[in-house]
Amino acid sequence: MKKVFTTIVGMLLAWNAQGQSAIDLSEDKPTVSNGIEFSYMVRNERNEESYSRYEVSVTAQNKSGCMLIYFKKAGEELNSIFEGDPSAIARFECVNATGKRLTSKGANVKAKPFFVPYTNNGTTTKVEGGYLLKNGSRVSADLIVIVPKGERPKFKVRPQDFVDVVE
Repeated sequence: MKKVFTTIVGMLLAWNAQGQSAIDLSEDKPTVSNGIEFSYMVRNERNEESYSRYEVSVTAQNKSGCMLIYFKKAGEELNSIFEGDPSAIARFECVNATGKRLTSKGANVKAKPFFVPYTNNGTTTKVEGGYLLKNGSRVSADLIVIVPKGERPKFKVRPQDFVDVVE
């Protein structure tokens, strides 16, 4: 069991509650940070009289070569840009979005929860241990942004910082 645990620990990254500085994104060029590729794609656009409306997909893909596991940390609050969501991998913000007509200015992309067995008094149950992003897997979110007429959306991403697990 110890050998399996040591092997798993070698592949893990832990969740740090602080976000790092924002990274500018280009519409046609994905950006990699800490083994995660961040990108966005305009799926639909419409020009109105006084604004431009875009339907956008934002994406994070694990290209690190290993499984990424983010542990929950009891008693610690996440940076407010992640809206208190411990499953958030990154926050995408459209820097020129107006937020008019109840549209978004940004969105989080989130890892999937994973569960571990917990035994107490001979009874085993599954408890949420954290969040998982398998190697090669992709998570995304869709949003609608309104920008000034004639402009295209401009995005920044703020990934969560990761630290290596130590024994």
